[in-house]
Amino acid sequence: MPLAARGTVYLGGVRFSTDPQPYESYEWPKRMSEHPVLGGKVIIQDFGTGKHDLTITLGSGQNQYLEKSVVVALDAMYRTKGATYRLTDWLGNDMTVFIAAFKPTGTFLGTLFTYTMTLRVRAIAALFGNAYAGA
Repeated sequence: MPLAARGTVYLGGVRFSTDPQPYESYEWPKRMSEHPVLGGKVIIQDFGTGKHDLTITLGSGQNQYLEKSVVVALDAMYRTKGATYRLTDWLGNDMTVFIAAFKPTGTFLGTLFTYTMTLRVRAIAALFGNAYAGA
């Protein structure tokens, strides 16, 4: 019996069957460098963060699955060269992302799959429900 979609994550209009677990939506390293100098001091150059540095990692965890039809749709999106897609979630994020990695794995539970996915952010319309005006 197919799993009815109940997730609140949408990628390119495709609704995830269940919400991801984990959903690491804020892997955002700061652009910076540290330089040790004479006298035991350290100079830190801080260049802040940019939207293109943000990575989102999501997966199925132990009890979250994707229905086969969702896997097929996401796989077609992943294999489309150079394509970007709109991502929205329950946190109020609204972003344009590039699918950097997608790895579905079949299970013995009928048409259900586990998966991992990595998204690279290209543009941000809203971050945590607020309009994004950053760089």
